[in-house]
Amino acid sequence: MIRVVNLANDFRRVADLGTRRRLRSASTPALVVPPSRLSTVGDRAFPVASARVWNSLPDFVTASTSLLMFKRHLKTVPFAKSY
Repeated sequence: MIRVVNLANDFRRVADLGTRRRLRSASTPALVVPPSRLSTVGDRAFPVASARVWNSLPDFVTASTSLLMFKRHLKTVPFAKSY
């Protein structure tokens, strides 16, 4: 039996949480980092690590209007950090 996994189910935006709708962070595309019990294994889980990476990206990358622009902006981030 093949199980289909939808990665979008693992992520929640900060704006979607009822308790954070009035905060300034609700207007950003930030993701909620799920809590993890183990710092060795839990912090490396895909939903935790990917949400942290997404939240660490600059605003001009996460606010891209298309996939092509996202890829172009994303390529420049490591180069800008290295210089």
